[in-house]
Amino acid sequence: MTLADKLKNICLSLGKNNKPTYAVIAIASVKGICRPAFTMMDKTEKPETKKYTALREGLTELIAIPVYWASGEFAGYFSKYLTKGITEGDFLPNKVKEDIKNGITNESIKKSIKNAAERVNETKLKVTNNLRLAGVCTAALFVIPAVCSIAIKPIVNKIIKQPKKSIKEDIATKTKFTVQPKIVNFGSNIYKYNQNRTTRPHIGLRVGGL
Repeated sequence: MTLADKLKNICLSLGKNNKPTYAVIAIASVKGICRPAFTMMDKTEKPETKKYTALREGLTELIAIPVYWASGEFAGYFSKYLTKGITEGDFLPNKVKEDIKNGITNESIKKSIKNAAERVNETKLKVTNNLRLAGVCTAALFVIPAVCSIAIKPIVNKIIKQPKKSIKEDIATKTKFTVQPKIVNFGSNIYKYNQNRTTRPHIGLRVGGL
């Protein structure tokens, strides 16, 4: 068998049973490789930011691959309950059914039964793949975001440790926007007032000597 024949058989096999999980897993694999690579090639971002973003993107797709597969297979498992009542008789012509009932067997009837069996298998496969598609969509909308929100942050924090601020930097940050009172000496009295306090001249008549 030549390489072309092998490739043809692979394509035919995938065409007969092309699971939706194959497509989404392939897309997730490519995104898990390319997106972190493109992020790291961005020269406009800081190295720490690039590492953090690339790691999150890679972990997201790494989590998505098994979740896609598990969700698709779990949803497809229920197809046997939905297709339980489908038989070859649903795809046989009425004339063939009458001939079989009368005990007539020939090559034409055998061929019809074979075609009906193939139709049953195709129908069951379509139902299964439709359920798999529903499972994959559910995973993309709900399962993967929930799992990523729980798992990614602890993993990233263990791999990339956040730099600790020094005591001087911490004190400087806390006192940066703290307004210090200014002390003014008027003879023997000392007054404190806030630097950012807005004062207005007292205009008009004052009552009570205040």
